[in-house]
Amino acid sequence: MSETSHIRLYNPSLETERLILRKLRISDDRDIFEYAKVPEVSRYVTWEPHKSIEDARAFINWNLERYNKGEIGEWAIELKETGRVIGSIGFVELDKVNFCGTVGYALSKEYWGKGIMTEAVKRIIRFAFEEMGLNRVEAVHIPENEASGRVMQKAGMLYEGLLRQRMFAKGRFWDLKQYAILKNDVL
Repeated sequence: MSETSHIRLYNPSLETERLILRKLRISDDRDIFEYAKVPEVSRYVTWEPHKSIEDARAFINWNLERYNKGEIGEWAIELKETGRVIGSIGFVELDKVNFCGTVGYALSKEYWGKGIMTEAVKRIIRFAFEEMGLNRVEAVHIPENEASGRVMQKAGMLYEGLLRQRMFAKGRFWDLKQYAILKNDVL
């Protein structure tokens, strides 16, 4: 593996026991706004709570542009039971040269603590190794957000260390805890 052309960038629909991970659609705007407007949902991420349905549409349109350019975008996390979009997951960074992707996610507060995000992360990891051709999948979280760290651990990722003041967001520097899983760890 010496060429980045081996990395496949696309967003197919993926299934788990309770979820459908699929491309975002404009019609998802209300569902996304409902969870993204809640301050606790955006507390530990780089984006601010959505103030209007237009914020949700802007997020969707940004992803539609990515899909159209042949880039990988976010997946909507749709709950099979209800057909509602309750979150999103995707690669916030993709290092094609080194076959490495960094996963990021957000989930409706209503569904925290139910294993939903662990289920979604495990499916994205499987897709990254089996279909995209990645060798390493990473994730980071702010130390105060230990629930996200537990998701990473339950998805099979190993803690690698603290990245001091690695991210600047919301007017300040943040430490990040780094987790990762390798293709060799699971396949």
